[in-house]
Amino acid sequence: MFSKFEFDGKLNPTFVEGEFKLSLSSIRAYLKEPITPRFVHVGSAGITRPDRPGLDLSKQPPAVHLNKELDFILTFKLKGEDLIRESGIPYTIVRPCVLTEELAGADLIFDQGDNITGKISREEVAQICVAALESPYASGKTFEVKSVVPFSEPFTVDPQNPPPEKDYNVYFKTLKDGITGKEILEQDPVPV
Repeated sequence: MFSKFEFDGKLNPTFVEGEFKLSLSSIRAYLKEPITPRFVHVGSAGITRPDRPGLDLSKQPPAVHLNKELDFILTFKLKGEDLIRESGIPYTIVRPCVLTEELAGADLIFDQGDNITGKISREEVAQICVAALESPYASGKTFEVKSVVPFSEPFTVDPQNPPPEKDYNVYFKTLKDGITGKEILEQDPVPV
């Protein structure tokens, strides 16, 4: 209606188009309850480890102990996660361990604190992301995930007896707020 009033010469013959500016300090929208993530970020396990005190980097996956040589890629990934957490947008940050081309269906371990290593199917990570978008238990959470199958063993699926579909809420419900793996980095140094 306002635009019609402005531009319709019969309704407002003295209208002259001019500069218009609307200052905003914030915008909020009404979200249906329960709030579910509107954004799922797939990061990588290990991003808080390069600067972690007392950690034997030689026993970490290559990306962790080669962070400097990889132009600090994990450091930048962590900064990106921090921006997502600070955005106010309901989010989930999934940090898979090493991604494989194996089929989904292996038993999983969800953990927080950025301590685990292992492998997980790309297909499984995609299913976790889709499930997170519908789960209030995943909102505002950062977590790592891997399968229980060791690196040395391939995960195979018997086509005649495929694994049952997972209810990822079982895993999401165990997650705690505020755990990112940075907690150790943010502790005050202990006087010696």
